[in-house]
Amino acid sequence: MQPVYAQSNEDPLDRLVLTLLAPHIQEQINRYYENKLIVSPTFSPFLGGTDLKVKYYPSHIDVNVTVLPYIGPHLDVGMDSMNFRVDNTGAVKVLEYKHIREYVLLPNWQYIHR
Repeated sequence: MQPVYAQSNEDPLDRLVLTLLAPHIQEQINRYYENKLIVSPTFSPFLGGTDLKVKYYPSHIDVNVTVLPYIGPHLDVGMDSMNFRVDNTGAVKVLEYKHIREYVLLPNWQYIHR
């Protein structure tokens, strides 16, 4: 299988950070939406709509990620921002979760609201 290389405007390290943080990002999405929707939204680190800011320090790395969680055929349900701290042992700590925006679902998807 041939590797797929990052597009010229995509930093491969961003993709790596998003992929490694994906379980933590998904966990935060699940927690936020569990009382709002009967279906847990997901996100895709390899699709557009994800913004990543990384700050490196001698003792840790701070990561801010903004995602567009979606359901079904990529129907965005919101925009959410999360801050993580990754220490030098690889331990990940959630610093903040912020729900930025709610999107209105199509009429045939309204049934998933709690």
